[in-house]
Amino acid sequence: MPQIGALHAISAHFAVGEQFEPATVVLPTGTGKTETMLATQVYRQLRRTLVLVPSDALRNQIFEKFVTLGVLPDAGVVPRELAGPHVAKISTGLRSVDDCQVLIEKSNVIVALPDSLRSSQPDALAYLLDQCSDIFVDEAHHVTASTWATVRDQFKNKRILQFTATPFRRDGKRVDGKIIFNYKLGDAQKAGYYRPINLRTVEEYGDAEMRDRAIATEAVAVLRRDRNDLGFDHLLMARTQNKDRADIVWALYQELAPELHPVIVYSGPGRRLINAASLEKVLDRSADGARIVVCVDMLGEGFDLPNLKIAALHDTHKSLAVTLQFIGRFTRKGATGTIGEATVVANIADPEAEAKLAALYAEGADWDVLIKRLSEERIHEELRLQDVVLGLKERGDLHSQLSLWNLRPALSTQIFRTKCEEWSPLNYTGCLPRDAESWYALDEDNNLLVAVTHRTSTVDWGNYQNLENSVYDLLLARWDKAAGALFIYASDYQGLRTERVARAITSDETDLLSGPAVFRIPNNVEMPLVKSMGSSRIGAISFTSYFGPNVTEGLADIEKREAQLNNIACLGYEDGERVLWGGTQRKGKIWQQKSGTISAWMEWCGRTWSKVSSEVELESNITRDFLRPQKLNKPYEEYPIAVQWGEQAQIRFSDKQFMLFDEHEVPVFLVDLSVGSVGEDGSIDIDIATDGFQSTYRLSISADLPGGYGHAWVAGPRLKFRKANAEAVPLDEYLVTDPFIVRYADGTHSYNCYHIPTRLDAGTYPKDSLETWDWSGIPLNRESMNKTGDRDTIQFRAFQHIEDEFDLIFNDDGHGEAADLVALKETDDGITLCLVHCKNALDGRVSADIRNFYTLCGQAQKSMAVKHGGMPRLYVDLKRRHETWTRQGASRFLKGDMKILSYFKDKARRSRVDFEVVLVQPGASVETVTPEILRLLATTELFLTKTTQARFRVVVSSA
Repeated sequence: MPQIGALHAISAHFAVGEQFEPATVVLPTGTGKTETMLATQVYRQLRRTLVLVPSDALRNQIFEKFVTLGVLPDAGVVPRELAGPHVAKISTGLRSVDDCQVLIEKSNVIVALPDSLRSSQPDALAYLLDQCSDIFVDEAHHVTASTWATVRDQFKNKRILQFTATPFRRDGKRVDGKIIFNYKLGDAQKAGYYRPINLRTVEEYGDAEMRDRAIATEAVAVLRRDRNDLGFDHLLMARTQNKDRADIVWALYQELAPELHPVIVYSGPGRRLINAASLEKVLDRSADGARIVVCVDMLGEGFDLPNLKIAALHDTHKSLAVTLQFIGRFTRKGATGTIGEATVVANIADPEAEAKLAALYAEGADWDVLIKRLSEERIHEELRLQDVVLGLKERGDLHSQLSLWNLRPALSTQIFRTKCEEWSPLNYTGCLPRDAESWYALDEDNNLLVAVTHRTSTVDWGNYQNLENSVYDLLLARWDKAAGALFIYASDYQGLRTERVARAITSDETDLLSGPAVFRIPNNVEMPLVKSMGSSRIGAISFTSYFGPNVTEGLADIEKREAQLNNIACLGYEDGERVLWGGTQRKGKIWQQKSGTISAWMEWCGRTWSKVSSEVELESNITRDFLRPQKLNKPYEEYPIAVQWGEQAQIRFSDKQFMLFDEHEVPVFLVDLSVGSVGEDGSIDIDIATDGFQSTYRLSISADLPGGYGHAWVAGPRLKFRKANAEAVPLDEYLVTDPFIVRYADGTHSYNCYHIPTRLDAGTYPKDSLETWDWSGIPLNRESMNKTGDRDTIQFRAFQHIEDEFDLIFNDDGHGEAADLVALKETDDGITLCLVHCKNALDGRVSADIRNFYTLCGQAQKSMAVKHGGMPRLYVDLKRRHETWTRQGASRFLKGDMKILSYFKDKARRSRVDFEVVLVQPGASVETVTPEILRLLATTELFLTKTTQARFRVVVSSA
């Protein structure tokens, strides 16, 4: 029994010495924590004990337990005639030492809340603590609060015993003090204290009302099934984060299930009698009793009611400790025949829900065993992962050590060609270093092995016998028998001896796929740009690495057959997403710069195999298709149409970086970059603007300049750039390492003095694809609605044309904009994100001037960054820009609101996002567009197709 084990651990801890480190006993909810506390008091015959509890309800419950000694007399642990302790409660602060003396003379157990002690007179509190021999702290994860710490610290070096169901505090850190007894959740389940818990999920991305209704409807359905169909005497608890939310949710349950008599419980003035009556109804087992209780957080730490079997998580918990306590309550074992398995209902559209579930799994493998995920409402990726995890649990012991749900291997593999008819995956153990431990899981249907190994080694920075490095590694192996391919991932390929493992688990005829075939990985990657590579001179031992613009030299050596490619990392675009692929020829290792679940790794291996096993001509990938930086000795001849932030600035969240206009600091998401003008010498004036400020810096490219280029201040405030909490640096200094990206009319781009030629043989944009709108009544030189909502503008007319097509339309016009209009709609396949770029006509009239399209096409090409940044980043940028207007009494929402924007942000986590770009230029017509304009539009369309798979539309004037 865990109580006996805990009692012996407590006695042993306090057996020797006079000063003691605080001791912590971990007993999961429902395994006799309170009884262990009572037994300690009796067995150790403690002179006077102060018991600290976190709530009024628990204070009353613990008081009654000490008075009666709980179940100890009925269990025969203590004689019934044994005189119990004298127990007192402190309800208000101690006013004087005299009051304290009276209390102490009559008591040897005193139960109190920390707040009551905190409100006591300091000398009275000091006297109380001096007269107590021991302190019991119940629900010790509260011990970080200043009120708890104040009391405990005054009792330093005496006997402090902390009881908790979880070793984690509310802030996620471990409870301090020495854990002297830890009865794990898995031990409790094996002993019969717990039954499995079913996780039933809904997927609702709507507003709070829609989310609550989805959760409540599912929870009530489960409760009715348990009670009516299965005959279980189950109760439902709905958890909310505050009183206002509790009132809303309670009204919802009254609407959905009035016959189940929902009640509500939360603390506050005037609630004591109401709460008592509500809890009485919950305890009432008659037909008039309440079967649903809505509460804030929980019913109070330690509240004991095994019938609570359905948990509806309307608001997720703030900490892992509370989550463990809350869900643990529903897994308690109850009376056979009347109590069944617990069910938790959660909304997986809430990003916090999955995060908290992952936190549960991270606590230990026991939760992985207890929680049964139900798949009725889950999407493909979730179902695939569930199938893989359940398959892996069929054989092996790894799932008893850690959660398979939380494994996140890097997307990396070595590929081996196999000839065997069967494989022997467990032979991997024979290849491990001597004395290494390992645990495995094997899915025989999918031919998938997952293993974790542990090994120790001496430290290499000194000669110490008692110091060792402890290393855990992950090994994955998947055999595709039909393809004759074995995929192996290792967190340490060399340390786990993967080539030996491959032959041991298949046959000696297995060969590593290496050599040139590895470099088929850029197949289907658009506009691949080599970021780094390594090569060796043919006929020599030397090895050379190339980075950034130097890769051009390395590629040239390979073309001339003077060098052989050894490894490469290239950036490009695949299926409309930005990707980074890497591979090494000799080791046969292939990788991408991201990680995923086990099922995601398996699917990635399948896609990778289709690349490397294809018969595409190898030479084309290396010598023809790769983009190569070329150093410019003079400005590029094509017209610059746009300026973008550098790669690093685009990757960072835009609210973590700032531009300083003299002393005025502005977030980058409110700063706009544009081509101001192009000088006769080809220099580019770059305008950097925000509300109220504008600066101009000139980019010059010449062999006569240091480094071949320069950024010179021209006008406006001198600028500095600041990243997060780093010190601000002058803009020209920052641009050395993260230069502006300049985009040109032919679809190419440059940074500093390096140009990246892009082969976009786009032809001309079909005239019959141009859309025509009527612009009657709209001055063609009036573009923006501004905060006033001016309707006689190009932007407003564009809004009118798309208003019925989209669910949300956002006026994002201004500095740092994603587009003039950002529109979102829900489709059968997912979400469509549409960016509408508007531009006024030169001289306010229809003409054949290509300058009408330079800025528009530049904005369109910059839209790539919005697509690749993803909906979460776009949501943050739009929200911040909207808040700026709100403070000035204006709204950026032309249709929809922040709730709908939040809906799309959340849904995008699990839905396909299709991309659309619309250019609106009433300064041209079908009759006036020139071949040069059509080539520019075609180049922009092809660029967006390759990089984002966007649908491209162009709107001109009907006359």
